[in-house]
Amino acid sequence: MVLGVIMTSVKELKSIDLNSFTIIGTGITVLISALISILIAIGIVITSPGNASISIYIIPTIIVGSFICGIYQYFSNGLFYNFLSKKFRNINVAFDNESLVKISTTETATIIATITLIQVLLTYLVSVLILPLVINATIQTLMLGGQQLMAYSLYQFLLVLSQPITIITLIFGSFIITFVFVLIGAYIYNLIASKGRAITLKLSKENEMTAIDSIEILNFAIASAIILGVLSLIFGIIMVISGANMMTLITDVCGGVVYGFIAAALTAAAYNILAPKIGKLKIELIDL
Repeated sequence: MVLGVIMTSVKELKSIDLNSFTIIGTGITVLISALISILIAIGIVITSPGNASISIYIIPTIIVGSFICGIYQYFSNGLFYNFLSKKFRNINVAFDNESLVKISTTETATIIATITLIQVLLTYLVSVLILPLVINATIQTLMLGGQQLMAYSLYQFLLVLSQPITIITLIFGSFIITFVFVLIGAYIYNLIASKGRAITLKLSKENEMTAIDSIEILNFAIASAIILGVLSLIFGIIMVISGANMMTLITDVCGGVVYGFIAAALTAAAYNILAPKIGKLKIELIDL
């Protein structure tokens, strides 16, 4: 049954269905990575025919890697969101008919930044256990091979990585940077939506959950391009203040706009193709 929304309605994103989120998210990741791996393989064959055999290994390696990473990424992010939704104020969204006209800013930035912080902590804990072993083995190999300078550089890197200031900077930096950029991105989206470029989602009700049937591609791509372009502009200005040249700023902005548009368009198109086949994303939306 398609949702019939006749006026602007504000809803709270209470939870995410883990199964559908993991399946459709991983499916999109694998589909796009397969396309990218094929393009890379074609590029290798064209530019370096002598290395064409490498392309045989590139395609399955990228696809399998993206499959494994996709399962972890989407399942863990959905799990963390459902946990944090019971602790923090949830993300609120406003719909006008089927157009997503507004996203709550502070709540969105807080939850996404906290999820990022948890992921960084988990990654760091794993690296603390594994990375020193790998680096120590590499250092010993380099020493035996007469590469004392490189071995010393790796040793210094391990010392820097283990410093408390490095750990604190990594942890809090990931939270603060993510919070600020998501906050700005949400503000920009709300401005874009108010100018008639809101993302359109086809929604339907499935028991107590709301399923996303499809995503309108053009507005999704335009909004993503503008948001990433502005964020790239901010990052580029910081880099220029730090000593980079203006060409870096121009490259960052242009790259952000192009990447944002293409990535969003591919994601929406992949979703629209896969959703009817492997299952739609289901979320729990509660009327406010």
